[in-house]
Order: sequence, then structure tokens, then C-alpha cells
Amino acid sequence: MADRLVHLAGQAPASVGLSSSPGGGDEVRLLGHGESFAAWLLEAGGQRVVVRIARRPVVELPRPMREEFHGLSLVPAGIGPQALVLEESPDNPLGAPYMVVSFVRGRVLPPGQWTPALVRAHAQQMARLHAQRFDRCGELTTPEEERRETVDIAGQFAAGLEWWSDNHPGVMNEPDVTRLARDVGAYLREAQKTFDRLASFVLIHGDLLLPNILVYDDTTVRYIDWEWSEIGDPAQDLAYLGGQITVDPWHLPMTRAQTRDLIEVYLAASEHWAATGTVDEVLIRRDAWEIYERFLTSLHHRSLLAGRPDLTEQERSMYTNVATHVTRELGRRLG
Repeated sequence: MADRLVHLAGQAPASVGLSSSPGGGDEVRLLGHGESFAAWLLEAGGQRVVVRIARRPVVELPRPMREEFHGLSLVPAGIGPQALVLEESPDNPLGAPYMVVSFVRGRVLPPGQWTPALVRAHAQQMARLHAQRFDRCGELTTPEEERRETVDIAGQFAAGLEWWSDNHPGVMNEPDVTRLARDVGAYLREAQKTFDRLASFVLIHGDLLLPNILVYDDTTVRYIDWEWSEIGDPAQDLAYLGGQITVDPWHLPMTRAQTRDLIEVYLAASEHWAATGTVDEVLIRRDAWEIYERFLTSLHHRSLLAGRPDLTEQERSMYTNVATHVTRELGRRLG
């Protein structure tokens, strides 16, 4: 793939977000890969861009690439990358759909290196991200008049369970999953009335786990991988950082007092704190998103254990431990 990128950059630099062709000393290297995309750094003529190449057919991606691309066009400067090029067809020299975004400096910090000052900086950066308000919520490319009037977390959860039952019935039929799904559903239905009072919505990142937060110069944070961005509830972005149900290296362990402090700093920095809700209301919604995300992610880990015989022993052990840990902690939280 590196050779293909170099060739494409040389023949058609604009197709990978460059203003000129690469020269001597320029670099192409793999930054990393997830389940949907591989990210390549392309440095040429003093320019640095990231080419995110799909690792699966477009129809199998969790979200359309154009959703993320459109979302990046709405992100205020200094928060995430700029969207440069979108190629949704596999009929190109790279042989796969791809997206080009500007390079964002920084590194992912493990939970143990997060300081209180960094958490505060993150809360303030989220408030900047959420500054623009919308009357309706939903996918970014959906016309505003067709978006929803409320965030229906209970309904989203029920739809998610239906998808899992249709596509991974073995996972859903595991006794502890069946029991926990019932308890999580009841919890979210009780929390729904607080969601119904949310007066307006924001552009959310939708997946602000620690690996998607880059830190530069101690307290400067930037956000990458906007695959799950949409118009939604700001409390969702607050929830995914961490809390009391955490898995290393994705979440930051936080006490109840630290979680409340995060919300207070966020609301103090927000231009729309009144529309977002009181500290207690945001806390209720944040808790609901934490439980929602942890449970559905645990189903994903269980599905990997059931459907991926190619997993290494290390991977199998990790996913087993994660599923067991999250199931136990959710049981304690909801018991």
C-alpha cells in the first residue's frame, strides 16, 4: 500500500490532498489500523496528510464515510483534522475507498498519565466543539426537517438489541447477556424522561475514548477518528472518556466526585449551559451513555470471541477479560 500511495501522490497529488508531488526525503508510513480503516501518514513537500483507507467494503462499514467527512466540515478549527478528499469508490489506484484529512499533532496518553489539568482542558475543548446548536438530532447528512426531535436512548438501545439478536443470536442467548440486557433496558427507559427535556443538540464526536484523544504540549487536546459523529446529546461525549466502569486502555477511571467536576467544568465553559441541563441532569444522561456504551461494546467483544478463530491467545484472553469485567461491573451498578 505504501508504494501505491507514493505512486498516486506522484501522479495525482490533489487526489490525496497534496498541492505538489512528493520529492526526495518524503515519507509514507502506517500510523495504525482499526476494524474499519488503516491510517497512513503521507508527508510530501512539507505537507502532512493522513490517508484513511477502508479495510472492508463500503456497505459493511458501520457508518457511511460521507457522514464523517461532512461532520469534519462542521468542526471548529483547532479541535480535529480538516476534511480534504473523499473517494467512496474502490475503483481508484489504491483499490479501496479512502478519505484524506489533515495531520493532527499529539499522542495518545494511557490513563495513568492523565492529570486533573488535562481533564479540565478536555472538558473545555468539548464545550468549544459543542458551541453550535441544532433544533433536531440525527445523522449529519439527513435533512434537518427529517431529523428527530429527541434523543431516544431507550429506543436506540432496543434497536441495537434487535440487530444483535438478528446477527449474533448466540451472543444474545448467553444467560448473563440476556439478564443484563433486560436490566440495562429498564435503566435506560427510566432515564429517558431526562433525555426528553433536552432543549437543543450539538455536533458530537460520538466516540471520545482515550485512543481518539491526542495530547500535545501537556494540555492541548485534539480529537481524531470521527466515524461516529452526529448531531446529538453533549452528555454522550462526556460519558465515553471514563467513569466507574472502565477498561484499559480505552477509559479513564474516575470517582464520582471527579465525574461531577468534569461536568461542572464543561458547563462553566459552555455558551449554552442552560439548554444543556443542570449538573444533575447532565450526570443522569452521562451515566446512561456510560452504561449504554459499555454494554454494547461488551457484546462486540463477545462476538469476536465467538466468530474470530484467527484471534491470538493474547487477543482472546483480553476480550474474555474485558467481557467478564464489564458484565460484572454493570451487574453491580444495576443490581
